[in-house]
Amino acid sequence: MLRFLSISLFLSPLLFISSNTFAHGQLNADELKTRFTDTTQHCRKEKDQSTCTTYFAADGTIKRRMHEDGKRRDGVWSVNAENNQLCITWTGKTKALCFEAYMNKDGTMDMYKKANTFQQL
Repeated sequence: MLRFLSISLFLSPLLFISSNTFAHGQLNADELKTRFTDTTQHCRKEKDQSTCTTYFAADGTIKRRMHEDGKRRDGVWSVNAENNQLCITWTGKTKALCFEAYMNKDGTMDMYKKANTFQQL
C-alpha cells in the first residue's frame, strides 16, 4: 500500500514563479533537487491529516515542525537520481523514507512513499 503526503508551496513571489517552471507529472532527479534545495515546504500527511512545515537546507539537512503539537524533527535528505526519489533519513533512524513526487496543475505536489530503495550510509 502506498502512503501519500501532500506538499504545497510556502508562497513567496520567487517560489511561486519557480514552481510554475515544472510541468505537471512526476519530477525527475534534477527537478527534485531544484524544487527542494533551500526551500520551506508545507505538508499534510494523508494518514492522519496532520500538517507540518519542513525546511530542506542546501547542505542536505532537514528540519520539520508539526503544527498541532509543535514537535520538531531533524535529519538528512537527498535525491536518489537512479529512482527519481526524494529520500529522508530522520535522526535516530537507519532507513531512509523515499518518495516519488508528482506536480499537480495547481502547483501542489503529491508524494508517494515507495519501497526503500535508498539507505543513508
